[in-house]
Amino acid sequence: MLVIISDLHLTDGTSGEIISDSAFRLFKNRISDMAYDASWRCDANNQEYYQAIEQMDIILLGDILDMIRSENWNEALDTIMPWTKQRQEDFFENVEKIALGVLKFNESSFNILRGISEGDIRIPKEMSRANPEEKLAYKIKYKASEEKVSVKANIYYMVGNHDWFFYINDLRINRIRNRVIDELGLANEKDKPFPYAYNDSKVIQQIQEAHKVFAEHGDRFDKTNYEPPHRDASSLGDVVVIKLLNEIPKKIEECLRKSPQSAGTEEDINKFIKQLREIDNLRPYSLAPAWITQVLKDTKLNSEVVNNAISDALGLVIEEFRHNEIISENKLLSLKMKIAEWVTDFFSIETLGDIIGHFGFSRDQFESYKKFAIEVSKDEDKDYFVMGHTHYAEVVPMNSYVDNNKEKRSKIYINTGTWRSVHFQGEADKSSFVSYKTMSIAGFFKPDERKGRAFEFWTGYLAL
Repeated sequence: MLVIISDLHLTDGTSGEIISDSAFRLFKNRISDMAYDASWRCDANNQEYYQAIEQMDIILLGDILDMIRSENWNEALDTIMPWTKQRQEDFFENVEKIALGVLKFNESSFNILRGISEGDIRIPKEMSRANPEEKLAYKIKYKASEEKVSVKANIYYMVGNHDWFFYINDLRINRIRNRVIDELGLANEKDKPFPYAYNDSKVIQQIQEAHKVFAEHGDRFDKTNYEPPHRDASSLGDVVVIKLLNEIPKKIEECLRKSPQSAGTEEDINKFIKQLREIDNLRPYSLAPAWITQVLKDTKLNSEVVNNAISDALGLVIEEFRHNEIISENKLLSLKMKIAEWVTDFFSIETLGDIIGHFGFSRDQFESYKKFAIEVSKDEDKDYFVMGHTHYAEVVPMNSYVDNNKEKRSKIYINTGTWRSVHFQGEADKSSFVSYKTMSIAGFFKPDERKGRAFEFWTGYLAL
């Protein structure tokens, strides 16, 4: 039995909402049920019987500890930024600071995850047929033994574009990785980089192949968030998050507080800034103006003062963003940012969407990686092609085929979505937004598990 989740984006608490430990309790209960279901099998005569599985494998498919969405990068020296060319001690010290902040802020959630690795998943040791009286009284076919057994859970961490630091092959990051292994109860080998490609780890490769699965984070198909040929380096996406999405709320807050005219109450200002940090959870990003307009209405702030603060803040942020070495090397994007800087002199909330459009990765439509899964599937003898990254959970049938045993099989693309807050524009009222938290779980089973049913996929929504 194999379980895959991704894109939890657990932060150090300095930027945006995260999912709470209640989601991990739901996860524990769900995979406990999955382990029980996996223990039901069919013999050669297609007769069902129960044999408790002894272990399961869980793959955390990237962007679990969000090392990018931290305001600890704000105002940091260039020498410790993710994109620095020469990684000195202070670079690794800042990475460790952020990682420890994430571990501390999500301690209760990680305790649940570690407990899963330590045997907290318990299922009946045996199932026996109910006698006629029990069938009649309890409407059951089988009854569980009072004795329970623990299911060994091996949890493996594969990196994505927000936690790529754990892929760096440097002795100075081993202590940080080892701490993550201990706190999350991981089965990753200590003193070694966490894997990125599915075959970076022979153990993970064998687990995936045993379940006919090909699983990677998927960011290598995103030019904004991946710079080939390796995953141990920064990308344009890091600059966008750190120098724009992380920086904008802070700079707007500073400009609001420096304004000679009051924008509103302290409570409303704090609420407004908190909601600004949720722009990164909007899909598409170009909805930012409508989102800000709604927040302004909810907080009753002075829109003229806020507009002026946003204009001043964006001028400061874009100027610094434009001179970043990664941005300056991109001539087209650098020019767009210069134009955006000019228009801030005539800024209104509505123009923010245009500026965000310059980021190069505005999601104006449902984003599917099915075309990339189709390409990968041509070279891989697998049935399931699993990715995360897009934050859009989906199950896409690709094609069916006949294997060497003359059995008909299917190839399916599965995206594991995200575990975080999402904000969507209302269909009946475009000026309104509906917000909730979401989580997805993909499960895969060997031929002798779950009565031969090979996969299941769950997506849940939780009110904020």
